[in-house]
Amino acid sequence: MEIAIQKDTHISLHQQLVTQISMYMASGALKPGSKLPSIRHLAKKLEVHHNTCLSAYRELEAVGLIEIRHGSGAWVTPMDTQLRQQILGSPKHEAQNLETLAQMFAQQIFQLGYSWQEALSAFKKAHQKLAKAGSQSLTFVDIHSDILPVFQAELQDNLNRPVKAVLLNQLNPDTERFSHFLVSRYHYQALKEKLSATLRETPNTHPLSERITIIDVGAVSQELDYIRQLPLGSLITVISCSTIILQQAEAVISAMRGNELLIRTILAGQESDDEVQRVLKRSHAIFTDWLFQPHLKLLTRKPIHIIRTIPPHELSKLQEFKNITDT
Repeated sequence: MEIAIQKDTHISLHQQLVTQISMYMASGALKPGSKLPSIRHLAKKLEVHHNTCLSAYRELEAVGLIEIRHGSGAWVTPMDTQLRQQILGSPKHEAQNLETLAQMFAQQIFQLGYSWQEALSAFKKAHQKLAKAGSQSLTFVDIHSDILPVFQAELQDNLNRPVKAVLLNQLNPDTERFSHFLVSRYHYQALKEKLSATLRETPNTHPLSERITIIDVGAVSQELDYIRQLPLGSLITVISCSTIILQQAEAVISAMRGNELLIRTILAGQESDDEVQRVLKRSHAIFTDWLFQPHLKLLTRKPIHIIRTIPPHELSKLQEFKNITDT
């Protein structure tokens, strides 16, 4: 894990650390169970005060990203237990409901004169038909409503097919019983536990694992290389539909270049098109997310750099889902 910080910027050292470590986790570079550098080692390496690193680790621990073990150090954790319970809630299924439905089903088929073997055969065929139809449904799951539409647009345009985007705490596994799920590595375990709790499967059940595809998210290295090569004093404008993307972009650019570059962030829809165009005319580099890029292309002829939430190599893993509606 390579962390760079800049001391001559308005972005606090604390925020630079928190953002970069969080991004390493989101990209999969820091996996659950990984040990983070000790606070003493990190502070010495970055030449910052011990308390700066400690406060960053404490914030990451507070939101459940890491666990600080006394005498052992800091470790990446799938999700804090309390936060997981808050996000997942309690399962709503009751065995009695299912038994009642089964009794009604059995009573009807017998009244119609069908044998039990005929009923089982019909039920199996119906299940297979639903599963086949449902396999064409893709659902992306995350815990941040702010960034969901960006992920959705990026996935739909690259896969050329509809993709639903659902908050984890609003996910109803019953209505998504035959969906295939896409999720970032960090939220994988939480999604798996929620599905297994409702569908009465254990987290390690093989079929359930086959219905979830992990997507590593993070910045594209070529865009970071471009930022490193910009001349001193360049104005970078970042426009996004997501406050999360804006915050992360500002923190990363500041950590890389400090006050060497000027940064202007704009939340899509918060400024008039005329004001945006005035800013773009002065900009040396323009970044935007996938969702806002079509509108931004109408406002400027300058080159636009797309902030991809999903790197190209991750999209290549999803080729089996591409153009499925056209077959």
